[in-house]
Amino acid sequence: MKYSCNLIRDLLPLYCDRVCSKDSAEAVQEHISTCEECKNIYTEMQQSVSMDRAIYEKQQLASMQEVKKKIKKRNTIFASIGIVAGILFVIIVIRVLLVAGVIIFAVQDGRKDCYTSTNIDDYGVFEEFNGYSKLDIFPKQLSDNMEVYKYSYYYADTFLDPTAQIYLECSYEEDAYSKEIERLEGIQEEYEGRIQPIVYDTDSFSYPAYVTIDADNHCYEYALLIGEGKIAYVFLQFIKEEDIVFPAEYLPKEYEQKETGYSIYLFEYQNGARHGVY
Repeated sequence: MKYSCNLIRDLLPLYCDRVCSKDSAEAVQEHISTCEECKNIYTEMQQSVSMDRAIYEKQQLASMQEVKKKIKKRNTIFASIGIVAGILFVIIVIRVLLVAGVIIFAVQDGRKDCYTSTNIDDYGVFEEFNGYSKLDIFPKQLSDNMEVYKYSYYYADTFLDPTAQIYLECSYEEDAYSKEIERLEGIQEEYEGRIQPIVYDTDSFSYPAYVTIDADNHCYEYALLIGEGKIAYVFLQFIKEEDIVFPAEYLPKEYEQKETGYSIYLFEYQNGARHGVY
């Protein structure tokens, strides 16, 4: 033989992997064409290489599939995170807009409708009034035997609860004053057979007062006897002290400080509920 078997067998691994030179390949081909033993070794080696290559390719394919699964899983996670983030963003935007709307509404006192008047000719026409009162404290109408010093009406359909301020200050002739005191003393409210009278209070105010509402749900309604035949009639509902249109001494001594209040318009029952008509 031209080449020894040992030399050819040394070249067989390179030949199987297709990495030997052209001359070496030709030598191997020439040898195994005549040497049955080396040919068998080459055949076994080639089968082993093919099997290894198949296993490698299978492993590579499995690895690629695993990578694809991981990429798909990651993309799914990212997509889910994106959806959740988008939903959270929309919720946050909506809440911010709602809060901003509430703040703007509150800053503007939530005014949808607002009515004001200082014209005494308008007295008794309490435009759109929807307060927690029937305004029993106020005279139904003005008469010639009374002199009006000041009148002011304010009502606004504000945020959550309406706000209102009604003020009338006037003096009476002697007989008319007595009749007005008699009217005030007789004020009472009736509901389902129950009666609640007006309260005469000489402690909570700087002047004697007839009170129909005192600190009930931020409402006050009273008539102050300020002397010399003068009476100041007041109704306040959710009004800050700095916004009052009359002297501060006419306010209750504990204005907006009491935890519980009183209203002749509401009747309390054993279950804690209160009912009335106003």
